[in-house]
Amino acid sequence: MTTYVIVDNDVIDPEPYREYLKLITPTVYKYGGRYLVRAGKIHLRDSDWCPDRMVVIAFDDAESARRWVESDDVVPIHDMRRRHARSRLIVIDGVDAAEAATPSEASV
Repeated sequence: MTTYVIVDNDVIDPEPYREYLKLITPTVYKYGGRYLVRAGKIHLRDSDWCPDRMVVIAFDDAESARRWVESDDVVPIHDMRRRHARSRLIVIDGVDAAEAATPSEASV
């Protein structure tokens, strides 16, 4: 099942944050991730939540996503992100293909 890493970053220090981006990007691909959203334009909001940089990365499964988040070579880069942005990160399962194709009360 596809698993997503969702990161909401409010950048505090733009220059060092740019260095973080240079370092983190190759690790996403190294661990099998695919960027789906990378600080795209927000078109509509129904609340006061307004992320500065929203990122969504897809991994083939939860183990792959956790491996990327917790790997020894990437942890220091995540620490860098937290130093230069107010950052929130979650790892969340997607839905399987059958569930996505057939709405049910259980999936709501």
